[in-house]
Amino acid sequence: MAVLALPGIAGADSPITQISADYNFSWYQEDKLDSSKAADSGNRDRFKVQMHQFHAEAPVFDRADVGIDVIYETMSGATPWYVVPDADGDPIQVMTGATVEDSRTDVLATGRLYFDDARASLSGGGSFEKDTLSVNGGLSSEHHFNDNNTTLGGGVGFAYDRIEPVDTDRFPLRPKDENRSATTAFLSLEQVLTATSVIQSSLTYRHNRGFLSDPYKRVLVAGDPIADSRPDSRNQGAWLTRYRHHFKALGGSLHADYRFFLDDWEMTSHTLELAWYQDVWRTLQLVPSFRYYSQSQAEFYGPFFANMRSDGHYSSDYRLAPYGAMSAGLKATGEFDLWSLHFRTVLAYERYISGGDYALGKVDLENPGLVSYHLISLGLTIRF
Repeated sequence: MAVLALPGIAGADSPITQISADYNFSWYQEDKLDSSKAADSGNRDRFKVQMHQFHAEAPVFDRADVGIDVIYETMSGATPWYVVPDADGDPIQVMTGATVEDSRTDVLATGRLYFDDARASLSGGGSFEKDTLSVNGGLSSEHHFNDNNTTLGGGVGFAYDRIEPVDTDRFPLRPKDENRSATTAFLSLEQVLTATSVIQSSLTYRHNRGFLSDPYKRVLVAGDPIADSRPDSRNQGAWLTRYRHHFKALGGSLHADYRFFLDDWEMTSHTLELAWYQDVWRTLQLVPSFRYYSQSQAEFYGPFFANMRSDGHYSSDYRLAPYGAMSAGLKATGEFDLWSLHFRTVLAYERYISGGDYALGKVDLENPGLVSYHLISLGLTIRF
């Protein structure tokens, strides 16, 4: 989705004039699976991810600039495999047992061309990991009118993945090789309301086709763990609205986002995010934030199945389960000049928790594999 990221509200409408480079390090740690939710006493440690992100951009000529993003991340830990009932019929989680070790490299290049009242962007990249090769590309544009108080944006993108799961000799239910593709289009409208407020709303449509199951997960059906099986197509839609308002007297700004999502797997979700950007001193900014999320389940989801389904689709993946989640975070940003260079540093922390009790609707059986995590990020930007 990086190639289709929505343009920033009140974003720049002219090419950059300085070379800049950013580095960000993130540490992500999922909570250990609670022993009461585990099917055995094996490895309950969950995923830990270390991510290195590098971004650089530079002017090319008067009306163009280019940028490149590189991400390298390492992952380790056990992951949920399938769900079984305990003696009381409540769902408990079977983990993969062995620790998974993997790494991923993602590269994305973007070129932007500027006109008097418009901007066009072309991007392309690839992602490489042990079992997946992915390539993607996108084209988007923004058009400004009404004295630059209104911006109409739109874009299309395409992604293709080649999947070759590992250890297929040990786990014969895994496919040898598969592929999938995704086509995405979005349309956005941004309006400056006053000198201190702006709103943006967008619609996104995404069509997925191919192998959409998880090759590493199983699901218990009539007492037997079989391979995760999902439809070979998925149509998704999302409506996102973002509002920004600056309070001069307080020296701070409110950021409010709401996103509604639905698809033809009968899933819907709601996301509400609030953040306050507070200038403390001339060179320091603090950003507390809160996010709430709730989703319904996929039509073919269940923690386990007593009987066969007529369509042959089954999944006990917690990502398709009904649940709600809340997260709170704090980010600090500081800026300073040194050796004729301008530096910007960022330190951020986020705590995320999820559960059936947080969902908007009633959840009869909570999936035992739901994730809670800690996320710490440290970033540095240098402008030359």
